[in-house]
Amino acid sequence: MARLVAVCREGEEDYPFLARQIPLYIDDTLTMVMEFPDSVMDVEGHEINPAHWKQFSEYYSKLKQQDLNIALMVTSREVYSALSQLVPCVGCRRSVEHLFSHSVERGNPALEPLIVKPKGVLTLTKACLADMKKLYTLFYIHG
Repeated sequence: MARLVAVCREGEEDYPFLARQIPLYIDDTLTMVMEFPDSVMDVEGHEINPAHWKQFSEYYSKLKQQDLNIALMVTSREVYSALSQLVPCVGCRRSVEHLFSHSVERGNPALEPLIVKPKGVLTLTKACLADMKKLYTLFYIHG
């Protein structure tokens, strides 16, 4: 579970972000810092539902790696379109849009296994895409 670790006000822009921390821009004068635990993708620490695992592994094995890569890519246009439909709070939506554009410009290892490529494509790390158990954990445990 992510947790709030700092609140930065105007003039405190030099916050020393750690690897699993991201800025949440509330407005021009306020930024919150959220931290993700390192254990987010720990595949051994979660209980696996045997029925879900069986179905997931069957579907996963039918896909070629290239098909999986393409299916799990989301363009920036699709991200912004989904945000406008799914996030009714304008301030919340702007904060996520700012985080996304910041990730496009600078990258953000805190979101791994999610990565945002320089052209604005949201996808998963190669290690996650190639590991059926990690993908299962992402979709069925963290959902």
